[in-house]
Amino acid sequence: MLSVRGLTKRFGEFTAVDDLSFNVEQGQVYGFLGQNGAGKSTTIRMLLSLIRPTAGEINFFGQSLFTHRKEILSQIGAIVEKPDLYKYLSAMEHLNLFARFGGHRPDPKKHVLLLEKVGLAQRANSRVGTYSQGMRQRLALACALVNDPSLLILDEPTNGLDPQGIADMRQLIRSLCKEQGKTVLVSSHLLSEIEMIADRVLIIHKGKKVAEESMDSLTEKASQLKLQALPEKRYVLEAYFLSLTSQ
Repeated sequence: MLSVRGLTKRFGEFTAVDDLSFNVEQGQVYGFLGQNGAGKSTTIRMLLSLIRPTAGEINFFGQSLFTHRKEILSQIGAIVEKPDLYKYLSAMEHLNLFARFGGHRPDPKKHVLLLEKVGLAQRANSRVGTYSQGMRQRLALACALVNDPSLLILDEPTNGLDPQGIADMRQLIRSLCKEQGKTVLVSSHLLSEIEMIADRVLIIHKGKKVAEESMDSLTEKASQLKLQALPEKRYVLEAYFLSLTSQ
């Protein structure tokens, strides 16, 4: 589904992403983790062709992003950190617009169902300028889904969401993979949420890959990390993450 090899991005003499390689398989929820400034958002922007890498290869669906950009991006839905939305348009107008961006005719019935799925049906015709940050985040997800992509790339999708919104986002991501067969790459600082939904995690630190593990493998490694005394399984990822990134 996604293969990254030797991905590097330099800004002058500063290396933001350093020789990063990983694979995301079809149908996975793939967690992408790192401290603030580790290079997560820069990596995601390269995956979405928003900035060009200094070096490396990015292949989606067996094709190079650099030579098949248009075809590839038509199959991807995304939320980038702090998504840009149009404050004078309504949620429904956003979905109409994003459908046209993807080369599709707007489908009002489908769009109503999509807004119901993300919890915005009651505000479908309200201007986005009146939305809370959490509502904007929900709309950004609806826009990412409007053209029925095979792959979702979500950068901090729970930003601004209240606890119920976070739980709803978690359930929606699970259902997209398990029931609809979609693949999701998700970046988040909420390690407990990633632990509950991810099949596999990639951890980067100062632009470099420091670990790539399945969640099952991490659970098996708990004894090596001296986690026997921890009261809940959900702390395994947090302890592992801190052991790799706190130096």
